[in-house]
Amino acid sequence: MTNFVTELRSSIRNDPEATAIDCEDPMTFSQLWSAMDSFAGGLQEREITAGDRIAIHVADPRPVLVAAYGALRAGCVPVTLPAAYENRDVRRVLSDTGAAALVTDSSPIMPLLTGSEPLRVAITVDSDTRMGVSFTDFVDNDGMNGSNSRTGIDIVRRADEAPALIAYVDRDERPPVAAAYTHASLNAAASARPGVPGDGSTPLESHRSALPLSDPIEFAHGANATLTDGGRYRPIAAADRTTLRSLLVTTEAERTFVTPGQYRDLRSNGGVDDGGLRVVESTRATFGTEDGDPGDAVRLCGLPETGLTHVRTPADVASGSIGDPLPGIRARVVDDGAGDELAVTGTAVRDDSLDPSSPTDEQTVTIDGTRWVRTGVPACSERGEIRRRTDADPVRPTTSR
Repeated sequence: MTNFVTELRSSIRNDPEATAIDCEDPMTFSQLWSAMDSFAGGLQEREITAGDRIAIHVADPRPVLVAAYGALRAGCVPVTLPAAYENRDVRRVLSDTGAAALVTDSSPIMPLLTGSEPLRVAITVDSDTRMGVSFTDFVDNDGMNGSNSRTGIDIVRRADEAPALIAYVDRDERPPVAAAYTHASLNAAASARPGVPGDGSTPLESHRSALPLSDPIEFAHGANATLTDGGRYRPIAAADRTTLRSLLVTTEAERTFVTPGQYRDLRSNGGVDDGGLRVVESTRATFGTEDGDPGDAVRLCGLPETGLTHVRTPADVASGSIGDPLPGIRARVVDDGAGDELAVTGTAVRDDSLDPSSPTDEQTVTIDGTRWVRTGVPACSERGEIRRRTDADPVRPTTSR
């Protein structure tokens, strides 16, 4: 029974004074651990316990990580929401998950609290505190083992298959949908190290990203992977073209996550050193060939409900190949009823969906006891290699599928 936060504790013990979060107000590993403890203590003071959901709707990466890891440390389940979610979406999430706490930077917060009976506390980050408690005041306590709770427990034990993250997806879908991860799948994602220079066997020293932490790929493969390796996590708060280009020139990082749109902007305005850039792209949206020069950056493919699954080189992009799977990931071609499509499975893919509604509910198929997530990408297998299926490729007869 392994709570994911146990992996973080190992990094903190190795070098407590090293910088963990490199942002406007940096945090060392020791400071991060203390802040997590205080957040968990604030939950305990309000009798919020293991299994309870903690909704997090904040743009600033620092309180997001403190709240998410603090919730996990207390055995709770962080529920992350994209910053773009409006009040009606937040209210729906609170209702669907039965969240016991809400961490938010919205103001005013009263419209978010209407009709949410299970909610015990609203924690505000740099916003209206009239109907809640400020983040600073919430973490002003003696931690999990304060004067009223000297249990000696600094991490609540959780089963490998217990829920560890519910990440709502920034899609134009109603009602909102979420991808769910267990403690085991978070551990698997953090250890995969996709796109790390070399063979990926050495710890990740630093990671910089223009993706938001509400994206489960950034949370699991970016922040978690970096911090459990004892590396420096550098979120890019303002990811506009000018700021992003300036940071790439003036700061260093072993690996940098950008979106396909950000990469195109960088290349169309004076070029960029592709060396440490990793373009994180949706399997459904961009798998396949591209018009023009795709650039020299390595592509990392995945979905919120699967995490990252494949690494694609420029040669893979040019040929339409799916590329190389991450450790523990398998891919195959399955019949979608109208033709063959790509499906994936692996250690970071959940075995079943959690409430609330998951985008994978109607996108899975079980073959010989293994659950595969359909990607919606037309695919075919040729000499053992999976690539995108085009109109020119014959569809296999039903008897051979």
